[in-house]
Amino acid sequence: MAQRICIVTGSNKGIGFGIVKDLCKKFDGLVYLTSRDESRGKTAVEALKKDGLTPQFHQLDISDEGSVKRFVDYLKTTYGGVDVVVNNAAIAFKTNATEPFHVQAKETLKVNYFDTKTFCNAIFPILRPHGRVVNVSSSAGHLSCINGKEPNATNLRNKLSSTSLTENDLDELMNDFISSAKDGDWREKGWANSTYVVSKVGLSALTLIQQRNFDADSREDLIVNCCHPGYVDTDMTSHKGILTIEEGAVCPVYLALLPPNVKEPKGAYLWKDTTIVDWVTGSNKGIGFGIVKDLCKKFDGVVYLTSRDESRGKAAVEILQKSGLNPQFHQLDISDEGSVKNFVDYLKTSYGGVDVVVNNAAFAFKNDATEPFHVQAKETLKVNYFDTKNFCNAIFPILRPHGRVVNVSSSLGHLSYINGKEPNASNLKNKLSSPSLTENDLDELMNDFISSAKKGDWSEKGWPNSTYSLSKVGLSALTRIQQRNFDADSREDLIVNSCHPGYVDTDMTSHKGILTIEEGAVCPVYLALLPPNVKEPKGAYLWRDTTIVDWVNGPLPGMY
Repeated sequence: MAQRICIVTGSNKGIGFGIVKDLCKKFDGLVYLTSRDESRGKTAVEALKKDGLTPQFHQLDISDEGSVKRFVDYLKTTYGGVDVVVNNAAIAFKTNATEPFHVQAKETLKVNYFDTKTFCNAIFPILRPHGRVVNVSSSAGHLSCINGKEPNATNLRNKLSSTSLTENDLDELMNDFISSAKDGDWREKGWANSTYVVSKVGLSALTLIQQRNFDADSREDLIVNCCHPGYVDTDMTSHKGILTIEEGAVCPVYLALLPPNVKEPKGAYLWKDTTIVDWVTGSNKGIGFGIVKDLCKKFDGVVYLTSRDESRGKAAVEILQKSGLNPQFHQLDISDEGSVKNFVDYLKTSYGGVDVVVNNAAFAFKNDATEPFHVQAKETLKVNYFDTKNFCNAIFPILRPHGRVVNVSSSLGHLSYINGKEPNASNLKNKLSSPSLTENDLDELMNDFISSAKKGDWSEKGWPNSTYSLSKVGLSALTRIQQRNFDADSREDLIVNSCHPGYVDTDMTSHKGILTIEEGAVCPVYLALLPPNVKEPKGAYLWRDTTIVDWVNGPLPGMY
């Protein structure tokens, strides 16, 4: 039997180095560490040898046609083929880079998409049966990150996710982005505001095409997948990542070692914890999904996952079912009075009531949104405050004794973020924190902000410069009112709290968050499962680590 061969591109440091290190322990063959710079590569190999590992080395620059040819010829001549290919080589401009956007676009896509694709096309002919290919993508490589102007962004997503998309088609789309970057109209055309994002979305889309090609190949059981390795402490993240390179290697190594003839994953997009993520809908992402996932394991009852979009919701449920969990699904749009009524009536008829309500549905405009401030104010407060309040008022009548309610707020939902012009800001804070504040009073304050936003004097009146912050301050204030109402309710032991889940890597944070959805679910799940007759927290504001924070006076435990 021929010696099994594994190669990892761009592996002299960072995640690539971590992948080589783990594969040297787990792969039943030779592992090749590759690097553009021969001396750096050999230094990396020596470091691993000191740990008792035996990686091989070969120079490889995927941007150099001659270097690629020499490496492929060497593998073919020496071993007759290759069994595992991990495409890790990539570049990213720093956020403070001075190169023009169109230059960044051309250079980033050259390496991360075009050169990677060219290398694949050179080495795939010598890939042996049962070969495994791993394309190291990113959270930024999810299709939802194509978020430019609508409807063009949707049109782009439809093209990129089409099952008839070819490599040539994808090349044209990537080149269109480069051209648009030069013309200055990339956002207008629907593209993302990040060259790295587009390059990684391109790599993820390429993965789907490559698997379709493998499925039609005469060689048996060829599989390619892409993955988000996590936010890792590397040069590329300017060492802001919270994961080690060993943690970042977990999913790539898992995919590299998939056993023969597995049914899935194939042509899939996986998260750092090896969870398969729907690359098109992203329905299994976000804090809400993480909360459902954890409650399915810990709650002694039926857990309902809800979604405005029925198909996305059902897709999320199916993913959890594949993990051995059993969530139920019901369509719910808290902005639709009819949808709310249907859901509440269903729960009342089917179960007689409800025990836990987690209000996670929320909305946020992106930083580069072009809508006027007053439009953002009206739409954000509608969903995050008014619609959430209306949903609560619809479902609270069927809340059973010992019921628990969790309002997912934010660090920006702390009262200290009412930071407009003084003394008006202090006056607003006093009103919002008053123990005699009613829902009607709070409604008036929220509407005053919307009116001020339209007039342009919101900061003068003491309000913050962020519609999202104000909406979450409103939700936090509402929580306190709701607890006072619960305390006067004849039903025993009703408790509501709000919490900051942490700065989580989700679509809402444009994938800049540093926490996983599982980490973001910790505090909401803790509050959802508070035991009967606890003395606290009640009507409180909690941090992501379940610490009770003084909502009026602070201080905040940190930024995230």
